[in-house]
Amino acid sequence: MSTRLPRDMQGLMGEANMRFARGDHDEAMSMCMEVIRVVPNAWEPFQTMSMIYEEKGDHEKCLQYSLIGAHLNGRNLQEWIKVAEMCVDMDRLLQASMCYTQAIRCDPKDINLWFLRCDLYEKIGDKKRMIEGYQHILDMLPEEKGERFLQITRDLATNFHSSGDYAKASAAMLRAFEQYPAAASIEDLNLLMELYLLQKEYSSGIMVDASFRTRISERSRKVSLKSLINTEFLIPYLRCKIPENFHVDLRTKLIVCCVHLHLMLFCLQNLTVKIMTENPEDIGDLYLDIAEAFMEAGSYKEAQPILAKLVKSKNYCDLAAVWLRYGECLNSIGDLNGAVHAYKRVVVLAPGHLSARVSLSALQQQLGRPEEALAALNQAPQSRSDDDTEGQLTEPRLLLHRCSLLYSQQHWEEFVECARNVLYSHIKSFMSKELLKTILSYKSLKHRMEAIRYIHGSELEKHINAGSLYLKAGSIDADSLWDLYIRLAKVLVKTKQYEEFENVAITALVCPQFMNDPEKSTEADFLCLTACLMNRNGNYAYALIRDVCLKNITSNRAWNLFGQVTNMSQDMRHNRFCLRLAFKHQDNQALNLLNGHTALVSGTYKHALGEYVVALKQSPRSPLIHLCLGLTFFLMACQKFSAKRHTMVNQGCAFLNQYMELRGECQESYYNLGRAMHQLSLLHAATYYYNKALEFPCPVQGKSCELFDLTKEIAYNLTLIYRLSGSHDLAAYIMQKYLVI
Repeated sequence: MSTRLPRDMQGLMGEANMRFARGDHDEAMSMCMEVIRVVPNAWEPFQTMSMIYEEKGDHEKCLQYSLIGAHLNGRNLQEWIKVAEMCVDMDRLLQASMCYTQAIRCDPKDINLWFLRCDLYEKIGDKKRMIEGYQHILDMLPEEKGERFLQITRDLATNFHSSGDYAKASAAMLRAFEQYPAAASIEDLNLLMELYLLQKEYSSGIMVDASFRTRISERSRKVSLKSLINTEFLIPYLRCKIPENFHVDLRTKLIVCCVHLHLMLFCLQNLTVKIMTENPEDIGDLYLDIAEAFMEAGSYKEAQPILAKLVKSKNYCDLAAVWLRYGECLNSIGDLNGAVHAYKRVVVLAPGHLSARVSLSALQQQLGRPEEALAALNQAPQSRSDDDTEGQLTEPRLLLHRCSLLYSQQHWEEFVECARNVLYSHIKSFMSKELLKTILSYKSLKHRMEAIRYIHGSELEKHINAGSLYLKAGSIDADSLWDLYIRLAKVLVKTKQYEEFENVAITALVCPQFMNDPEKSTEADFLCLTACLMNRNGNYAYALIRDVCLKNITSNRAWNLFGQVTNMSQDMRHNRFCLRLAFKHQDNQALNLLNGHTALVSGTYKHALGEYVVALKQSPRSPLIHLCLGLTFFLMACQKFSAKRHTMVNQGCAFLNQYMELRGECQESYYNLGRAMHQLSLLHAATYYYNKALEFPCPVQGKSCELFDLTKEIAYNLTLIYRLSGSHDLAAYIMQKYLVI
């Protein structure tokens, strides 16, 4: 649609302007609105409306009409500049930057518009657009504006530096050096070398310095810096003597570059000697930069005299950072006593410096001073609370290192207390039997935490989750925490603190650092089961062994542990558990045997016989199953109202003979046969088997010999038979030979 006014509207617009000039604002506004209604794309009525509202003092509506008029007027540079200035006055900087963008489109070569927009971007905080604008300005600047070019480049480099983009910052400065060598100053060179040091481009730093001073006498000539940055130029430059008036900051940076490039001879002969003549009170920070460069390059002997001079100065003798670097340097060159003194100064000046305390403790341990090594890990007195015990620490990393020292020195009691502070200090006050039962009642960490929140309150849940703050803060990693937990478990077992081991192991089941790792979670569950077994707590162990068996249904080891737990606890819950599981896994021999044993103990011999027969079909060569079947037949024969007692005894003897054949002649097999005959009151046969059993030694030798040796049981049973038969002399002989200690 055309924006030109028709003739009749031009007359009406002229009348409106006349009314505005006379001060008849209402009529002028009415006429302008009529023009807008007829020709909505015309810019003249909007411009007039803007002037009317400006005169009335309504700046908001004035700006609105001005913006519409500027958009309709197209490429009117002055109109956009006017609207942008109005936005700035009203503190609408983002809108002002958009207006300057429109103005730049009208006149892209007006460099002042670019500057104004960049200033707005800087105030808004849009560094990206500001930098892009300045880079465009640099391309537009004429050659005679060298000083202005360098100033903008410095600002750009500063912005790149603050955002961490050192490569772009150095590229911008390098461009300024190449385009305007005459305008470059020592400060610019210092900034560029600093940028190269931050990027660890040490050879570029040396060559930039060399190129700059080479071109000092020819400032007006443009020379490509890249053409000078090469080995052929560097070698003769390094052979030159550095001027006496060479700037100290540049000399320092040159030393750092040479050190990292392993140009030690050049560095020591031409540069470092001159620096060492300077007063450390004035340039101590430069001393420290040089010393740190030597240390990073592994030249600790060269760094030592520099740091030694620095720690003796008044301005730097009380700085912990200087003493820390001095201690690291002395430690690296083998002066352990000097390093101890330096680290002690760090601890005095900065009591909260953790790495210094750990390093001091390690050195004291290395020098054979275990007590001083432990003392080095104590917090400063002012950092302890009133209820802290002596030597108790609150910083996790110090506690962890203290635990390592106590463990290496075998101070078990102190180690246990310190390790518990690291692992469970955040929930120590909440520990109770009810909490332990709640933890063991659920299988996953999620369900345990939900139960704790519901039963014990959200406060306890918050304290448990606080244990993961070590990881979030980065103070202790999960592996270090796990290693400490394993060490604590070993020490508690070694010192026979089984109840404490049980409490620690159960509490570990709600430790997020352990339970979120599948491998650690499985091991933590098994350690908890082991702790309950050692503490003879069958009720707690049963809740854990069930899950182990369900996950390892075919493992004989798991079912052996299950058998130990059921023997330990007098609860009969395992009976229903095994029966239900046997319906799902009918071919599981371990379940058949366990169900058979349960039926045998409860007196339901026929059920036991059925379970053993099923097991026998799976393992027809198992001595244990034949023994169980023989004993079952004997027990059935001993019942008061059993029929076919003689047949049952014969069947039992057949199974026991088969057991003897499969097991072989040994102490165990003869004892079992003798005990079976003894139960049937066949005393002559029992005496024969008992005497045969005494002829065999214990099948297991070593530390476990007494546990598996049946000699005492055999001799005692044989003594009873001899006494019952009236052979007191034989009974006394057997007792004297086998039962007297």
